[in-house]
Amino acid sequence: MMFDEKMLSSLQKLGLTNYGAKTYIVITNFGPVDASSIAKEANIPRTKIYDVLNKLEDEGWVNVERGRPMLFTARDPRNIIDERRSNLFTEIDTLLSEMSMMYDQQIKKEIPKVWLIHGKDNITAKSLDMISKAKKSVMMTGDLYFPEEVESLKSIIQKAKRNSISFRIIAGDIIKTSEGEIDLVKAFAEVQPDMIISGKPLIKYVMVDEKELLIMFPKINEEILDLNKVVALWIPSPAVASSMTDMFNMRWNTYVKMQTD
Repeated sequence: MMFDEKMLSSLQKLGLTNYGAKTYIVITNFGPVDASSIAKEANIPRTKIYDVLNKLEDEGWVNVERGRPMLFTARDPRNIIDERRSNLFTEIDTLLSEMSMMYDQQIKKEIPKVWLIHGKDNITAKSLDMISKAKKSVMMTGDLYFPEEVESLKSIIQKAKRNSISFRIIAGDIIKTSEGEIDLVKAFAEVQPDMIISGKPLIKYVMVDEKELLIMFPKINEEILDLNKVVALWIPSPAVASSMTDMFNMRWNTYVKMQTD
């Protein structure tokens, strides 16, 4: 007997073996039918056919008329397959519920690590190290920049462009600091990063690859950023960095829309 491979595959997904699926199809076609005829039609060794038939009976796929010879008939496939489908859906729903609870508990246990960094030299070093290791994207927003940082950023931006790494900046054009004014537009003119001019916030955020986040906080005296009194929080958490990236993109897209309208 020729078998439909798709039908065999579907029956196996409901728990039957290859031999079991073939046997059930034969019995459904020819039943009541004896074991020898089933083995011949299904091309199953006679030494194995009774094991297959006993399992099908135990699992409720076939009925047995005991006599000489024993005859096998299939249970109505509409009933038995509907039962298996219902049981499978119930198992999937239970699995989904249990695995979701496990996953949610794991998320609750995850406490993002946060490091406090003091001093402009340490903060600059950490920021540049993060940015230089980017694989996909760098997003920077805010008006806190250090003169030495700006110079180092130029070469990093050029390298990012060569490697097709997205590099976006939202910042003011002129930044007033305790070490003088920084003209970002002029400073970055030769490397031309994707940049939107928008003053404030004075707090600066750096997001890299949606995996880690650096937040820098300056002291402010009469709208002048005191670069000698800066602290930063480094948060290597994809969940936090991804959320901040989404917020950055919303702000970026809003400015782009305003410029095109």
